[in-house]
Amino acid sequence: MRESGFDIQRVIELIADRKIEEAMQEGKFDDLPGRGKPLPLDEEWFAPPELRPAIRLLKSAGVLPDWMERAREIERLRTECERLWRIAELEYPRASTLGAERFAEWQTRTWTGIEGVMARVNSLVLAYNCTAPACAAPQTPYNIPQQRQRFLERFAGSE
Repeated sequence: MRESGFDIQRVIELIADRKIEEAMQEGKFDDLPGRGKPLPLDEEWFAPPELRPAIRLLKSAGVLPDWMERAREIERLRTECERLWRIAELEYPRASTLGAERFAEWQTRTWTGIEGVMARVNSLVLAYNCTAPACAAPQTPYNIPQQRQRFLERFAGSE
C-alpha cells in the first residue's frame, strides 16, 4: 500500500538487499551450515510472507535489521525481569526477618535491580516502536510506577 508516494515495502526490500550484499561481500555466507540446502520453513510471526525468505537469510548470516535485534533484546530483558522477580520471591521470607533497616536495604537494592531492567526495556521499546515496520506488532513498555506499587505491596516490611 502506498501513501503519499512513500513505499515502505520498497524501503524494506532495499535495506534487506543492501544487508545481504554487505554480508556476501564480507563472506558471512561462506561457512553457513546447510549451505546449498533449502532454508527451514519456520515462520517469523512478525513478517509478512513475502519478507520471510529475506529475513531467514539475514538471520542465518547473523545479520538482522536493528528493529529485530531490539525485539530480541526486549524479550531477553523481559525474561531477566521475570527472573529478578522470582529471586525476590525466594529471598523475601528471609529478608523480612532481617530487621527494619536491613530489610529496607534489601528492598531498595532489589527494586533498583528490577527497575533498571524495566527502564532499559522501556528505552528499547520506544526505539523499536519508532523503527519497526507497520507489519510488526508494537511492544508495550512497563508502567514503572505501577510496577513499583506492586513491588511494595508484595514485599512489604513487617510492622
